[in-house]
Amino acid sequence: MSTPHPFRSPSATRLAGREAELCDALYAAMLRHEAHLPDSRSRLGSALGDCWRYSSLQGLVHQPDHPFTLWLARITPLCLAQMEPGPPLSQLARQTPTPRKDLPMEVTTRHLDGVRFSIETRGHTILTDQPTENGGQDTAMTPPELLLASLSSCAAFYAAQYLKTRNLVPAEGSNGLIVTVTAEKLKPPARIGNFVIRVQCPVPLTADQQEAMMRSVHQCVVHNTLTSQPEIAIQITTA
Repeated sequence: MSTPHPFRSPSATRLAGREAELCDALYAAMLRHEAHLPDSRSRLGSALGDCWRYSSLQGLVHQPDHPFTLWLARITPLCLAQMEPGPPLSQLARQTPTPRKDLPMEVTTRHLDGVRFSIETRGHTILTDQPTENGGQDTAMTPPELLLASLSSCAAFYAAQYLKTRNLVPAEGSNGLIVTVTAEKLKPPARIGNFVIRVQCPVPLTADQQEAMMRSVHQCVVHNTLTSQPEIAIQITTA
């Protein structure tokens, strides 16, 4: 183990072979992220995903006293906490190129363990999990909940832009806007439907302003996607 790091734990010093290599790679990714180097966040997420895949393939997730399992359990929340705040926006703008609007968006999902997955795009990483009754650890939102999160955050963006452009709220800082999305589980086939978007506006609006706000929220990209029956192709490749 050659890479020094302040988060190194006693369990990590007992690792050897492939486990030591994974440990060093993850610490190197953490140091790269601390230095705000390009693509550091995605590399840290990939390194963490490699560790979890190894743990799952070796059956170490069922050995809570194994040194690698102990180290991974300790380092994972540290990695996630390190990725969460991110660098200042001024530095992030220099590190992450602005995506071209004519190029397709791309998100990569990697299996970690059990029913947990890491989702990566443009250097950002989030996790999904399942409730305990579905065999998960309930450590993150489920994929359907992320769908609702996408809709609510997109609607909130358009609502906030309406308030800002009409000088109804301060231009800087939180304006108190809250958007809640509810939906129901339907079948067959298994799906989410009957979405309801509730916009809690922080300032009083006239009838005309409420109607204009409604039109603005209806322009939400995610809303338009869900109501336009998008075509979805499935492609399967093997290693």
